[in-house]
Amino acid sequence: MNSALLKDRIDIYELITETTKVGTVRQSYAFKYSARACVQFKGENQVVSEGEVFFPITTNFIVRSHVPVVETDRIYFDNKKWKILSIDKNKYYNDKNILCTLVNE
Repeated sequence: MNSALLKDRIDIYELITETTKVGTVRQSYAFKYSARACVQFKGENQVVSEGEVFFPITTNFIVRSHVPVVETDRIYFDNKKWKILSIDKNKYYNDKNILCTLVNE
């Protein structure tokens, strides 16, 4: 991977699960890591679910292999939240391809 292509900055937030005194589980996200990435827009598909039309947006983030990212993390980029669908490690180019979808919260 050409390092000049890593132009955009992304923030990675990790999932934190806490159990309260009454036994309920609370999930939140806390800042974990900031990295440079190459952002590739993959596409937008039309999905009909329960009579409603959705347009899920998928994006591919390419980061270096040392970036500590797992499937339960969230990526914040361009003031939007992205849910990680899969992480593909490419040993030849020494990078990780992270396929994400936009989270509407």
